[in-house]
This record gives sequence, structure tokens and C-alpha cells, in this order.
Amino acid sequence: MRRLAGDLGKGTIPLAGAAVLLLGAACGGGGEVVIPPFRVWGQVAVADLNGDGLADVAVPATLIDGGTHRSSVQVFLREAAGGFAAPTAYPLAFDPWGLSAGDLDGDGRPDLVVAIPASTPPQLNTPGDSGGLIVLRQDPAAPGRFRSPVWVWTGGAAESSAVADLTGDGLADLAVADGVRVNGRLLLLAQASDAPGAFLPAVPVPVAAGQGFSDLTAADVDGDGRSDLVLAGSGGVALLLQQAGGGFAPPVFLAPGQRIDGVAAADLDGDGRMDLVAANPGNVTDGGRGGASVTVFLQTHPGTFAATALPVVDGARQVAIGDLNGDGLPDIAAISLVYQSLSTPSKVTVLLQSATHRGAFAVGGVMDGTPSSNFLALGDVDGDGRADVVLNEGPSVMVQTAPGIFSPPRALR
Repeated sequence: MRRLAGDLGKGTIPLAGAAVLLLGAACGGGGEVVIPPFRVWGQVAVADLNGDGLADVAVPATLIDGGTHRSSVQVFLREAAGGFAAPTAYPLAFDPWGLSAGDLDGDGRPDLVVAIPASTPPQLNTPGDSGGLIVLRQDPAAPGRFRSPVWVWTGGAAESSAVADLTGDGLADLAVADGVRVNGRLLLLAQASDAPGAFLPAVPVPVAAGQGFSDLTAADVDGDGRSDLVLAGSGGVALLLQQAGGGFAPPVFLAPGQRIDGVAAADLDGDGRMDLVAANPGNVTDGGRGGASVTVFLQTHPGTFAATALPVVDGARQVAIGDLNGDGLPDIAAISLVYQSLSTPSKVTVLLQSATHRGAFAVGGVMDGTPSSNFLALGDVDGDGRADVVLNEGPSVMVQTAPGIFSPPRALR
């Protein structure tokens, strides 16, 4: 299986964990153990991939059948008449995990970047160093279709990536969250100026010794017109501000000492300053219960944040920001997952913003997701003008049927 507990920042073992659950279910009767084929799903993305104004869905997945792993990115294009066309699968050479979308080559079309934590089997008690990215650029002759995947080695364990201009040259670059704790870094891949969509070798950017990073997002946090980076780390949130002369200022740490698995950024309270949201899984990573939270960091003054932690279901993994009840204000959705049994559902917590106290949030509902979902994205996938919740397993969708009310998850197609 793909990763070792304790070496990486997330503290979860998605491929091995799924196999352990299946093994436990299969061992009840004794005799030969037969584990049926199963899929492990990575990070889901919702974006208009073919330029028709409709929300499409992309998600990486690995089909595990005995000792065979068959990995791909599945792209679901929305049809004008409603629903989704059969997915197009783009085979991958390695087991995927993270997924981000962005225009890499300046042609106006979103491309896909897949984060690969390991391209070779991990060695016991040895930090992983074979991570990388797989880049899928759009075919200019076929909107929503992608060229053959291109492997980009980064080293470390590539958990997540972000697409943004990080060098000030107007070209899209790539930032990668390295999950290996002993590395304590992110990785920066600048785009080659003479080859659109191609990238220079990864350059390590030190962040925090002894921390692994599981997620990151790019946003202009300080309002200077440059993209900054926000990382979810095993010891808190790290904020790196891009400097005018190039490079990044020393990191600013928020929620020090907390384990953070997911981050997101948006102006939540309408004051023109970027705010941050972080997911803390709580004590489940150490075998305990409780302590999970979604923390809202409101930027009250330039560079100053006020934190409010909101308790949520154990195992909070990722957060997404969007209007979830149609009042025009940004709300928050969080996905929680605890590996207990094959029938234990994930939980989706909806945190609605107060219309009278901007920046204040309260739980609007807690809903069952699918059993193995640990990523989510928001987007209007049924064309009714409301934001829906898309889960990575399946993938599945929880349709917003009325303001703030969501259906049980159903297969996207």
C-alpha cells in the first residue's frame, strides 16, 4: 500500500486503511481471505472544464484488485440536457491523491494537476522521497478533453498542489504540499518562460521543521495583488506571503500545535480582506475521540487574525466555502471521516453564516455522506442556481433541494 503512518503529515493511510477494513470484514468466517476489488478516491474538483458554462467534475481514483492497482483521473462533463456524460478516464502510472484545476499554459482552459505521494513502494522507517505531479493539459482541439498525462518529479510526498503565479512573471506556477515531516517544507515549481505548461525542477521552500503538510491553497491574503500560500500542517496553519522582490516572507503560524488537514480562503465577512478556514481532525489520528473543529480566522486588520473554533464531527478532513443557503453570504462545508467499518458514513457539516453578524457561523446541519468520502467540493451540478455538495467517493452529489437543505448522497451519474 502507498504510505506509512507517522512519516507523512496527514496521519491517515487511505489505501492501506481501506484494505484493512475490507480484510476485517472478510475474516469473519475463517479460511481463505478474498478481498473484492474496490476503489480509493482522491480529491474531487468542480469546474467548467469545457467552456460551456456548466459545472463539470473531475476526480482521481485507484481500482485495487488483489495486488493490481489501476489508477486514473475520471472526468465527468455536464450535458446541456441535464446530468453527466459517461466519464472519460485518463490512465495514470501511479496512485493519485490530490487534484487541482487551473490554466497552466495561458490558453484560457483549465488544466488538471494530480498530486502523487509516492511513485515507488515506501520503505519501512524511511521517509518517502518519490512523490511528484501528473499534469494533464487540455487538448486545444477538443474542449474538455485532455492530452496524455505528463509526469513531473518533485521528491518528498506530494499531497496537494495549487496553481498560481508565484514568481511574479505572469505565468502560472505550481506549489506542492510535502507530507514528509522531516522535510518541513513546500515545493515550488516555476513555469518555464520559453515552454508554456512546462515547469522547472522543484525548489524546496522551508516552512517548519518537523511538520508535514497535507493541503494548501493560493490566495492574495494581504491584498497586495500577489498570490500567497496557506498550508495545512501537522502543527498548525502556515501562511507564506509572496514578496515584491520574489520569494516568500518567513511563515506566519496560526493555530500552533493543532493538527490541520484542510484549508480554504475567502473574504467571509465582506470587509475586503481575505479570511481563512481550517479543518482539525481532533483526536482520532491518535486513536481517541473528540477535539475536531473548523476554525475560522477572520482578518480583522491587515495581517491580524481573530480565530473562532467551531466543534464538528470527529475526523474533520477538508473544508470548502460557498453560499449554501442562497442568502448571498459565504458559508462553510466540512467533511469528517473516521475509519471504523465499511458501513460507517462520512459526515458533512454545514456551517451557515449569520446575516446579522457577519463572520459568525453556526451549524446548519450535519448529514451522512458516503462511507469513504474524505474530500468535498461545492458547485451547481444540476443547474438550479444552488450550490450542491460533491463528494469524492463515487463521485456522489448531495443536491441542495431548498435553501440550506440537501438530499442524501447519490451517484453523480
